[in-house]
Parts: sequence; structure tokens; C-alpha cells
Amino acid sequence: MRILAIADVHGRRPIYDWLLAAARENRVEAMILAGDLLGCPDGFDTPEEAQRHDAEQLIGLLDAAGLPVLYVMGNDDLVELDSASERVQSIHGRRAQLGRFGFVGYQYSLPFMGGAFEKPEAEIAADLAGLAALLDEDTVFVSHAPAFGILDPGFGEVRIGSTAVRELLDRNSFRAHIHGHSHAGFGWQGKHFNVASAGRARAMILDLETLRHCVLG
Repeated sequence: MRILAIADVHGRRPIYDWLLAAARENRVEAMILAGDLLGCPDGFDTPEEAQRHDAEQLIGLLDAAGLPVLYVMGNDDLVELDSASERVQSIHGRRAQLGRFGFVGYQYSLPFMGGAFEKPEAEIAADLAGLAALLDEDTVFVSHAPAFGILDPGFGEVRIGSTAVRELLDRNSFRAHIHGHSHAGFGWQGKHFNVASAGRARAMILDLETLRHCVLG
């Protein structure tokens, strides 16, 4: 199964247009969006209103792609995407099955900007304890946050990954981990794939059978 994965688009419509064209050209079977999906267009009274408008536009765009789109939100998202489409689904806190592979999502990251999708490490750990039973060797775990110490550089020497995410994946079987959040950490390490686009045209195609991957953009 070939999937196209990206994170940290921050609402930039040209990047989404590029992404959908790449999905068609490369004949992928699903798209994965790992958080920080929305922007804040001008002309609205509050950032939340701006993002709700952005979310409505994005759902329509993704639904028209004609293939499954699985997503989690990120720390710069102020509202849920709240898709009613059968093709565009949140996987936060649940497992979605696409053929042989299951996809389990978690959208909270550590406190950073005081956003709606941030939690302290202890609360993240408690949430993830309830998801451990959903993981197996054919599971793709999708989070916004990296695992601590893996593809997670922040500013200076600071690491912005989650210890709770690292412990979950160290203790359980999984096929691949897809995440974003650390713009400077874009890349691959073992079974971890940081797909943070940083608002640019960059993403990854991943073959889940072999874990072979290529960078687009």
C-alpha cells in the first residue's frame, strides 16, 4: 500500500493543490495529514472564525480527491476539522483500517503556544496508555508530535518530541510512525517519518509493505 503523507501545511492552499496533484500523479491509495493543517485567513473577527472557514474549504478540497484522507490536528490548529465526509476522517484516539494496515492517531503535543491541542506529558501518557491495545505490527501510528529524541529538533538544543510517544512506540509493535511538528526534523529514522512540510511543497510517499519511501518536492 502506497500512501502520501504531509504535516505542517498551515493552511497554504497552493501546497494542498500541489499535494492533490502529486497524489494523482503517483497513484497513491491514501493520504495522511499529521497536524497543523489550518491557516488564519484575513477578514475574520477571531483566529478561530478564520480557521473554521479554512476548515470548511479544506474539507471540500480533500473530499474531491476521491481517496481516503486520514488526519490528526496539530498544536497550531485552533479548531477541529470536523469532517462529515466518509473519505476524510479524523483518526485521533481511534483505529481506521485500510486493507491490511490499521492507522491509529493522536493529535496532542506538549505545551508550546497555549493551543487547543496541547497537553502536559503526564496527560499525554495517560491518553496513550488507552491506545496501546490498538497497535500491532501492521499499525501506522500517526501523531503530530515526534517521539522524544527522534527527528525532533526545536530551537537551539531543545528537543520538542514527547517522551510518552517514545515510550509507547518503544514498548509496542508498529509498522511505521508518521508525524510532523519539528520543521527542522523532516526526514526518516528507522520506522519514524517526519513529514513536516513547513508550509512548503515537500511530502513523502511511503510503501507500507517495504517501508521504502521517497521525498517529493
